[in-house]
Amino acid sequence: MYIKIHSDKKDNNRNSSHDLVKYLEKENLEKNDVLDHQKFFNQKNHDISAFTVQNSIDSNRAKLCKDESKFYMLTINPSPVEQKHICRSVSGRNIGNVSQLTMRELKRFEEALKGYSRIVMNEYAKNFNRGLTGDNILYFGKIEHNRYYGRDCEEVREGLNKCGDRKEGLQTHIHIIVSRKDLSDKIKLSPMANARNAKNRVKGKEAQIGFDRIKFVKTCEKSFDSAFDYKRSQHLTFSHYHTMKNQMRNTAKNVALNMVRDVPLVKEYRNGAKVVNVIAGLTKSKDPLEVLSAAFRQVPGARNCIKAINYTFNPSKIVLDIGKKVITTALNAGSL
Repeated sequence: MYIKIHSDKKDNNRNSSHDLVKYLEKENLEKNDVLDHQKFFNQKNHDISAFTVQNSIDSNRAKLCKDESKFYMLTINPSPVEQKHICRSVSGRNIGNVSQLTMRELKRFEEALKGYSRIVMNEYAKNFNRGLTGDNILYFGKIEHNRYYGRDCEEVREGLNKCGDRKEGLQTHIHIIVSRKDLSDKIKLSPMANARNAKNRVKGKEAQIGFDRIKFVKTCEKSFDSAFDYKRSQHLTFSHYHTMKNQMRNTAKNVALNMVRDVPLVKEYRNGAKVVNVIAGLTKSKDPLEVLSAAFRQVPGARNCIKAINYTFNPSKIVLDIGKKVITTALNAGSL
């Protein structure tokens, strides 16, 4: 389960929600029959028009300054394995694509996802520690069943697929538009306020302020497992993923830095600056191993990169093994 709260740094949520609502209508544009259109839903209704969504979000912004965020977008992304589990529960058989579901089964699948989305938004409200529930939040959800290859996808770069091609398999996900203000239009709520240890007095009582995104995702994961009776393996938990990601990132950083300091070939060809520039993006990288591989590709005579791994201070064995495998595979393929 991957739940993402999208950044507001691009200033695309400072004005009207028109563009976002229009974007979320893209799948409906592919359907000729209006009756087949996917409508928005919230905590109480499931047949909400795009016009109502935009009007509600754009009207709920009392006392917000011009440069303040007016709304946020979340995406709820069940993994293919989790989707298969839900599909099996509504159909009694293994499903590889939503097109294999009957109309009745598809409706049950979508209703299950809407129900879970309401649980997520209830946890979202509670995470602000303001005594709120999902019923106090102004939000609208939209289910999408398709994803498309973008320009940055590896399959597009390698020529296996074209930009804009539809991805195969189970790709269902849910978009949520949520207002910056609560349903009463009185309380400002920002999931980007990352003050997890800060305290303030709310209604005369001391309360934690800010939004703990890690706690939010963990809670939603547990809620999914409970709602769908899903037996999650330890290596598929968010806690395991989060720990391994940080461990891999730190090890990748140590390896790359030692490449600059200890591998003679790097100094000889004066490529240290290039490697350092690649390292600079490590802390923000979603895939540390990919960035590490990019750093390796900056070094002439990439066989020395395996030597560089051994200079790493106290690395995790599993990350070393993965790193060596990445480099060895690339060398054998002649890409380094």
